[in-house]
Amino acid sequence: MSGDLRFSLLGPVRAWRGHDELKLGSPQQRLVLAALVLAEGRVVGREQLIDALWGERQPRSALRTLRTYISRLRALLGSDAIVSIGDGYMLRSSSSDLADFEDLCTADEPAQALELWQGEALSGLEGPYAETQRTRLTELRLAVLERCLTGEVENGSHAEAVAELTGLCAAYPLRERLRGLLMLALYKCGRQAEAIGVFTDARRLLDEELGVDPSAELADLYQRIITADPAITPAAPLLPAMDEAVSRPAQLPADLADFTGRSALVAEMSSALSPGAALAISAVAGIGGIGKTALAVHVGHRVRESFPDGQLYIDLRGTGPDPVTPELALGSFLRSLGVADAAIPESLEELAALYRSTLANRRIFVLLDNALGSAQVRPLLPGVSSCAVVVTSRVKLPDLATARLVDLDVLDPGEGLALFTKIVGAERVAAERAAAMDVVGACGFLPLAIRIAASRLAARSGWTIARLRDRLADEQRRLAELRVGDLAVEATFALGYDQLADDQARAFRLLALPDGPDLSLPAAAAVLDLDEFDAEDLCESLVDLNLLESPSPGRYRYHDLLRVFARSRCDAEGQDALHRLTDFYLATARNVYANTSPGSVVAEHLAPTVRPGLSFASQAEAVDWLFAEASGLVATVHQSARGPRDTLVLTADLLYAMEDLTESIGLIPYVKATSARSYFKAATTVIDASRGYGEHRSEGRAWIMLGRLHYVTQRLDQASAAASAGVKLSRRSGDKRFVGEGLQMLASILDGRREHDQALTYYDEALDMLRAVGDLHGELVTLGNKSRALIALDRTAEALTCAERAVAADRKLGMSMTSSTLYQLGIVQRGAGLWTESITSLSEALALYRDNNRRLWEGLALFRLAETYAEIGSSDEAVRHAEQSLGVLREVGLEWGQGMALTVLGRALRQLGQADRARGCWQEALVLFEQLGVPEATDVRTLLSPAPV
Repeated sequence: MSGDLRFSLLGPVRAWRGHDELKLGSPQQRLVLAALVLAEGRVVGREQLIDALWGERQPRSALRTLRTYISRLRALLGSDAIVSIGDGYMLRSSSSDLADFEDLCTADEPAQALELWQGEALSGLEGPYAETQRTRLTELRLAVLERCLTGEVENGSHAEAVAELTGLCAAYPLRERLRGLLMLALYKCGRQAEAIGVFTDARRLLDEELGVDPSAELADLYQRIITADPAITPAAPLLPAMDEAVSRPAQLPADLADFTGRSALVAEMSSALSPGAALAISAVAGIGGIGKTALAVHVGHRVRESFPDGQLYIDLRGTGPDPVTPELALGSFLRSLGVADAAIPESLEELAALYRSTLANRRIFVLLDNALGSAQVRPLLPGVSSCAVVVTSRVKLPDLATARLVDLDVLDPGEGLALFTKIVGAERVAAERAAAMDVVGACGFLPLAIRIAASRLAARSGWTIARLRDRLADEQRRLAELRVGDLAVEATFALGYDQLADDQARAFRLLALPDGPDLSLPAAAAVLDLDEFDAEDLCESLVDLNLLESPSPGRYRYHDLLRVFARSRCDAEGQDALHRLTDFYLATARNVYANTSPGSVVAEHLAPTVRPGLSFASQAEAVDWLFAEASGLVATVHQSARGPRDTLVLTADLLYAMEDLTESIGLIPYVKATSARSYFKAATTVIDASRGYGEHRSEGRAWIMLGRLHYVTQRLDQASAAASAGVKLSRRSGDKRFVGEGLQMLASILDGRREHDQALTYYDEALDMLRAVGDLHGELVTLGNKSRALIALDRTAEALTCAERAVAADRKLGMSMTSSTLYQLGIVQRGAGLWTESITSLSEALALYRDNNRRLWEGLALFRLAETYAEIGSSDEAVRHAEQSLGVLREVGLEWGQGMALTVLGRALRQLGQADRARGCWQEALVLFEQLGVPEATDVRTLLSPAPV
């Protein structure tokens, strides 16, 4: 009966027979069983068991009581489960979670081993023996946990490990290995000051508790951190080295002496072209100037030793007006292979048959360069596996049977700079490295363009690289600059463009006009004024011709220089195309806004559109569209604002329709990451253009949007000025709904400056204006914000009534904004001392923010929860939430939020006795707050001030 028993020690002591758990009785009886399980099949003497039960305070009835426990355990486990051997007992079954833990550790599965722990080992058992065993088992667990965390920190998951290591260091403050791991994880996160604080905390604690210094290992890590040792910073991977090709005479053109990069692709192609069971064919496709021929020739020279019978080459002139016919190519090949002119037939079928026969039992490499298409290539393919073929073409050749298709891309930045350096010279590039990289970037990393630019510079010793960079900066002149001798990027592109049908050429020109990085199929259809089916046919035909790229299904983009070339061919229809795109984006953004903000009247106040835009089945689907199109939307606003008046009106409302979501669903990461803050520049462009046309309505809305952008990043002075200008212009144009929003923003700014009484006046005026236009959505936002001003003035009852009213009305609205109203309610409840209620409200808001991918507000909710936990002394929970908040807010770029998260993190760390690390957090927060010029800087200075004696 003992065979199906199973025991658990890594938590409370428990036992099961099959799926049924057994009732093990008193703690002392469970202690006897634990001692037998821990013996792992060895005999445990009676004296040992008595000592484990009572230590030095053994009762007179100790032996009799022990026998009673053994008897009861046998009745529970089965009469044969515990056997008497000599002066002791042995448990037959050793099936336990401890045994499984040890087996998994031996099998190098530490993570799975740790999952077996269900709390503190031998939980509920008391006495010296239980404590000794518990310490031993805890040590085993910690050793395995350190092993796992070491792997996480060393393998790039250091950010995720910080919170767990912080808690472990608080629980085991004298364990130096954990301290070292936390220091390393913080350092790899860029948090050097906190890492140093962990060491100083450890040094002080070791001195106070044990009178010793930190170990040599920990001290060494500290030195490496304060000196920023590069050995503990992740290194960039190196590109694999490329073998040199062996040169032999053949029809192949000479290999380029400065061929650069593409190491992995060269190796793959070379391996794939080795003679095998079937004819090896590689079909290399790509835009003109991308280096197809250079790659093919280079690979041909590399593999030529595998084809000692010769190498054949022909330029099929597929991009010209007079491509080589298969008949002409076969005749040329046959003569090269030694066939007399008189023996060469005339028909294509006979030529191909003789060609294949001539190549039989030969090992020949064939390079078919610049092919027009598969029909031109098929007759030129050998019929034996001892040969190999490489085809280059500007068009993709998916219908070439058994061919390995290679879509050649541009060089990566390092490869592009290396090619430029080989031509210009290392000394000149080293002196102007940044300018050299700018030149390579202006060339779009296209090998032909880089070669031309570098050759021009090499021929002009008096030019600086910066001068060439400046000449290439003008998009209108760039193609003219990329010309040297008989090489010209524009002429190379023109060969492909001139072969396009009229509808393809129109699509090629118009799709290049939008400034966004790419276009979705629906957006492309709007630009072309076609339905999606016809637009897709045209776009895909351009993709097949390598004049357009499709990075993912239904999305299209240009190579930078191809875009410049296409725009140079554009005509007067371009402005109409941009107007259609703006119209489509506004119509769809309106649908997104209506989907995510029911109860708002904003959609009704936006300019009318010709197109209905895309519709969405859910809020998540609408939000996903906004994320996918974010960069294109901002680029379109910036570009179209400079267009005619009717386009400007659409553009101003498009900026509002998408900007209204930036605060609520986390588009700020895009705004933060975009060079020169394109979103801010786009809003400024709309303002300037509106002023030029005297469009007060559009200018007022643009000012309010600019104010919101400044407000969400806590630039309060700029936000106040922008909102004031927006309110003034909106009043002038009678745009009441936006007057209300501007007033609400001004009230929030006053709140942030802690001028709460004046803020209430603005909140009330904003509420009147929003109610007048029936904007329930705006009213609820304003009520929630007003409640925070009331709680700051200690008007607790009014604040709670206001916040609860907003939540109740919001739930009736369909919970569209409940996360925001719950967030405000949670803050008010904390201010009222309702800790449990605050945690409940903020936790529910956090879950809703996460469900809707509102990253910025997720980060804020986390720091608000951390504040509440710190207030009630739950320091571990406060640290955990503050660390999570800091990670999210650094991701989205909200500096004020980062400062607040660092402040509460410091408070929680001080509660845990980690004073130096706490100061590191506060010092970092103070820098952020001082840069922003917000009142929170004063609060942090107080925390950093020495405590009064």
